[in-house]
Amino acid sequence: MKLAAQVNRYCPTCKTHTLQKVMQVKGGRRGTLTFGSRRKGWNLEHGYGSTPYPMFEHKKISGLKIAKRIDLRYKCTKCNKMTTQKRGKKAKKIEIK
Repeated sequence: MKLAAQVNRYCPTCKTHTLQKVMQVKGGRRGTLTFGSRRKGWNLEHGYGSTPYPMFEHKKISGLKIAKRIDLRYKCTKCNKMTTQKRGKKAKKIEIK
């Protein structure tokens, strides 16, 4: 998917439509204290073998998702404030021109 490098959008701080730079943000690292990582650690400690969850051992993995929702941020050229898109578009790859 190809996107323009600058888009005319509404800025909530300026309260007008302004030119805004488009940026793609990479996802952050998963935290070590999240519930999923704590559960995985607990299951590994309590002897379920190599797999963290015994229920996934015999389950067929099918229908893997190819495209992910991409996090887009817009930076206002007047006030330099950033706004995020409410829900990113699904795409395999994004090219900002």
